[in-house]
Amino acid sequence: MSPPLPSDAQLDALREVANIGCGHGANALARLVGGRVDLSLPEVRLTSVSEGPALLGEDGPAVAVRLGMTGELRGALVLVLSPRDGEALESVLVRGQPASPEERESALAEAANIIASACLSAIGRLTGWRLLPTVPQLERGPVRPVLAGVLGDVQASPGPVVVLAARFTAAAPMSMSGTSVGGQMLLVLERGSTQALLARLGL
Repeated sequence: MSPPLPSDAQLDALREVANIGCGHGANALARLVGGRVDLSLPEVRLTSVSEGPALLGEDGPAVAVRLGMTGELRGALVLVLSPRDGEALESVLVRGQPASPEERESALAEAANIIASACLSAIGRLTGWRLLPTVPQLERGPVRPVLAGVLGDVQASPGPVVVLAARFTAAAPMSMSGTSVGGQMLLVLERGSTQALLARLGL
């Protein structure tokens, strides 16, 4: 029997978890770029593996860095950017110095690792769990197949998937000449982990 869908109170709690986790992730990104990062109010989306990519990403190419989770939560944390934003962020991370494509991708993957670690550490402090990210994987391609792969890996069985999503805009004026970099942070939770998290929060 499938677990019941979250109630309004549970959705509010998940939204607050996303706000705390993504907020700490955004702060980590701000330190990396040496500038300001603005974060949208996080959203909690219940979607299916088949329908999720259309709701979470626009058509077109994307750069995505995905990390799994170890500990009491199972799922994935994904950083999604357009190719232009991904290239701009890579330039900031290598401080505008000449770098090979491999070095630029490594810098972006490591940045995602730092962001994910900050996010999961914040959620861990809230829950008392020890949560860590797995090794980051960088993918390039049409955004919908990339996200479909993430959702399918997290939840292979039919039924809704819980996704905590927030958009961010990063600006490092000195390094980027005022150019902003935008993207999404997605926290995709396996259904059993969603129930465990809500139970841990007393809901």
